[in-house]
Amino acid sequence: MLRYKRLSDLLNSVLNSSANGIKALEAVRETGLDGLPGRIVDFVITVINRAGATIRGYDVDDVIGKRLLHIFPGLIETGLFDLYCEVAETHDPRTIQHTYGGSWYDMTLAPFGDGLVVTYTDITANRQTKLVIEQAAAENKRQADLLNSVLDNSTNGIMGFESIRDESGEITDFTFVAVNKAASQLTGKVPEEVIGQSMRSVFPGNVKSGMMAMYVRTVETGERTTMETYYAYDGLAVWLSVSALKLGDGCVVTFSDISDAKRAQQQISQTANLLQAIINSSPDALVLYEPIRNEMNELIDFRYKLVNPMAATGTGRPLDFMLGNTLFTMFPGAAQAGFFARLRHVLETGETQHYEHHFFGDDIDLWAEVTMVRQENDVLTVFQYITELKRVQQALERSSAELQMIIDTAQTGIFLFSPVRDETGEVVDFRFQTANRKLASYVGQEPDAVIGALGSTWFPDYKTNGLFDFYHRTYQTGESQRFDFHYDGNGIDVWLDIMSTNVGDQVLVTFSDYTTLKQLQQQLETSVTDLQRSNRNLEQFAYVASHDLQEPLRKIQAFGDIIQNQYAPIIGDSGADMIQRMQSAASRMQMLIKDVLAYSRVSTKLEEHKPVDLNQLLTDVLSDLETTIEEKKAVVTVGHLPIIKGDVLQLRQLFQNLISNSLKFVKSDQIPDITITADTVRGRESGFACSPADSNRLFHRIRLIDNGIGFEPQYAAQIFQVFQRLHGRSEYQGTGIGLAIVQRVVDNHKGYISADGSPGKGATFWILLPSSSN
Repeated sequence: MLRYKRLSDLLNSVLNSSANGIKALEAVRETGLDGLPGRIVDFVITVINRAGATIRGYDVDDVIGKRLLHIFPGLIETGLFDLYCEVAETHDPRTIQHTYGGSWYDMTLAPFGDGLVVTYTDITANRQTKLVIEQAAAENKRQADLLNSVLDNSTNGIMGFESIRDESGEITDFTFVAVNKAASQLTGKVPEEVIGQSMRSVFPGNVKSGMMAMYVRTVETGERTTMETYYAYDGLAVWLSVSALKLGDGCVVTFSDISDAKRAQQQISQTANLLQAIINSSPDALVLYEPIRNEMNELIDFRYKLVNPMAATGTGRPLDFMLGNTLFTMFPGAAQAGFFARLRHVLETGETQHYEHHFFGDDIDLWAEVTMVRQENDVLTVFQYITELKRVQQALERSSAELQMIIDTAQTGIFLFSPVRDETGEVVDFRFQTANRKLASYVGQEPDAVIGALGSTWFPDYKTNGLFDFYHRTYQTGESQRFDFHYDGNGIDVWLDIMSTNVGDQVLVTFSDYTTLKQLQQQLETSVTDLQRSNRNLEQFAYVASHDLQEPLRKIQAFGDIIQNQYAPIIGDSGADMIQRMQSAASRMQMLIKDVLAYSRVSTKLEEHKPVDLNQLLTDVLSDLETTIEEKKAVVTVGHLPIIKGDVLQLRQLFQNLISNSLKFVKSDQIPDITITADTVRGRESGFACSPADSNRLFHRIRLIDNGIGFEPQYAAQIFQVFQRLHGRSEYQGTGIGLAIVQRVVDNHKGYISADGSPGKGATFWILLPSSSN
């Protein structure tokens, strides 16, 4: 017994010193209906070592003899209980790995009697280590696959290099250790041609381009390096973006073809330069306003973010001074006058604004068409300066207003017609485009009421009285027309002098109303008719005076002579004196009739004017007066006289009457002295009150000076009137018609005559006759 105890203690010591769990289990079976043992329902723990008991935190003594499922209730759920039963029933040993209680075990199940011995080792740590290793290997494989996939699918070229050093340790070259697909495509070299080769042998251009120096710097300093370069070596011509990263005693180089980007960048740069040039050379002012907000996010001002030279020039501010400055600092007046409010409205609403504005104040005075457009968070404003255009426009408006005022105040009617067509294109009427006050006054309207209306609206009769046809002809032919027209209709009865002119697609009409002149003309024509009738009557009277009146006078004189000669003794001295007086009266009557007849002829009969040599005419006149001149021993001096156009008989009558007067009106004891001279003057220089039309005309001024009895100056005009005498018949004979005839002859020749004198000092007659050079 002692021996068995020792063996038992030795066995327990061996069991308890084992790191593996060991337990012996005896089957607990249910009793069958036949009284025989049935299926296993549990196990009794008959042997268990310390390592096996501590799994559940028990001591060995607390476990031995206990039911297995009581100590390890989780065996059913994990399936171990069924395995135990299977080994006990089949006696087939099993080796398995199983988890229990969160730990993994390497278990051996061996049949023993009506039960089994279970040996198990905790392999949780080993399993976890293995799992970690397997996971790490799988992750490494995944990452390697991923890296290879990334490398091969990368659009960037990737190359791996190992340094080649000389004896001194300096890098002299690099060896290709990796090349991805993108690098092969870019360089035209497949990996088999490159890997294992030196950089200098495959791509010597790396040295000239400076790329190799960059790789060396990366390996030696450990710094990541980058560069952009135009690689025009080794059969390549591309822009490259290169990056090198140190890896071991080499580097990984990534590079990409940025040729397209470079070209795009150059294009963008060129476009930007072109855009900047356009902005700088733009005739319009361009300003980009950046909003300025306070702490409450309230908009308080705008900053000049972009300004082109035209904006600076137009406002008279330096460009550098404007950039970065603010609106309220630069132009407070304009900002307060609504410009700031417009900028804010565009910024907040996004609505584009286009308007015309007069910037006045802030040391500027200019007009601009302003366009405001929101550009993201800024406002782009374009100013098209129209100051000169505006000034011209204002000048045109003033001129237009002045012209309209002139047109409206003109006594001439002025209007502009545009054609009105029917469905066939035929001109059927005209519309007033412009009309002045004179035209509108005919219908009792203001010009605004007429403008825009049809001609037939205000003047319906013009469509039927022929006036429309005149305008239509001017429009169709383009030929100007001037014509007189009597408009009688619509309560209007006027005579018009009309001028119609084609102006583009319109007809300009001007007209003057000469109704008053026409009426005067008609009155004058009536007067002329009456005058002609009077002249005929006067001629008839002259005929009667010449024949019917003179015949009785001749008989009176004849019978008087018979009585005086044959019956003188019978009538005596008293009768002879009466007969003498009768004869004298008859002679005066005969002279008066002759003078009246001469005056009437001068007034009514005017021959065609022809050149008359006054020198020859005066010679003839002096010849006719030769007897009187010799009787009075008169001295007549005649200077050089002009040739004029006139009626020779009337001019002869003029000079004969003047010289006769000078010979007659002289004292009996005085020898007459008469001087006739002439010169040429303009009307304004003649000393006469000429009409405005005659002020610049040339006249022959003839002067006749005598030394006769003269006259009082107040009678200078009276002496030219009919039957006006300054002396009695007892002193000087005459009828008082001679100078009236002179006045009439001068009038018939469109001339002027005047006289001045003083009593006892003679008289001077001035005659002004038009020069034929006019």
